[in-house]
Amino acid sequence: MTDPAFFKDDCALADGIRRTFDVGCSAFPLHRIGAGFKSVVLGSPTGLVFRVALNKKAQTGHKRECYVLPRLKSLLPVEVPEVLGYCEASDDFPFGVMMQKKIEGPALGSVLKRSPRVKPIASLMSELVLAIQTIGQDDLPELPSSSAPQPVETWSYALPYLKANLSPRELRKAHNWWEQYSEDWKQGCPVQRFSHGDLWHEHVLFHATDEPWVAGVLDWEYAGFGDPIFDFVPQMCLGREYVTCMLEAYQANGGEFGPGAYSRIELYLPYRELGGLCYCLETGDEREAQFCLEKFRTVLGLS
Repeated sequence: MTDPAFFKDDCALADGIRRTFDVGCSAFPLHRIGAGFKSVVLGSPTGLVFRVALNKKAQTGHKRECYVLPRLKSLLPVEVPEVLGYCEASDDFPFGVMMQKKIEGPALGSVLKRSPRVKPIASLMSELVLAIQTIGQDDLPELPSSSAPQPVETWSYALPYLKANLSPRELRKAHNWWEQYSEDWKQGCPVQRFSHGDLWHEHVLFHATDEPWVAGVLDWEYAGFGDPIFDFVPQMCLGREYVTCMLEAYQANGGEFGPGAYSRIELYLPYRELGGLCYCLETGDEREAQFCLEKFRTVLGLS
């Protein structure tokens, strides 16, 4: 079992990367770009990015990306990370490490903060989602299965923690939401499309120019075929006005979403936070679990 402190030690990670990939001295020193639930990301002066998986779920996602990314390169009008090397597991990295070419540019969230107008950026994002949705089953005939659990599994796993941390009134509201969500899930969306699966604002990069333009999209671990709603739910963190404009542009350009698009996005938003909570519980991160619980409370209107 790898000591958790190893993943916090950038020098130790760099030594492991030096032993794993033949990248030469110019790739060092490495600097930490970020760290999330599943990966630690290190960057090099030569434009390389190393994504160190922290657990089995991250390993499954990285393997999925190794299949998806080379195929997406010719199917999308924007850049996706180029996989330059992948080690599935080793003594240094028990859950693997991936080497990619870095895509430069500010993230969607920072671009939106700087822009005085929401509509042009929302329109660009709707075009991106539509482009992603043009990818068909024939383009990815051997797409590896996803590690994402079924909703009922997520709810069952989270419920004991919710019972221990929510008031009776909050728990009743959570149960009411779950009943609505699970009913919508069972009915299913009549339209099935390819989606990114986690189109978080930090995963979309723009060209660093005065006129916003999408440069590339990162982190395709959850990419797959399903309900088009999944690429709209993460956008809610950027505001209702923005999401409304994005939906209008999407539908004006022929995007299909079925009835009640906005209300369905709001219904699915708590599930995203619930998934984050489960992930923290599985990995034993109590501090992050409390943070996810507060976000779950917020999107349900409990706080």
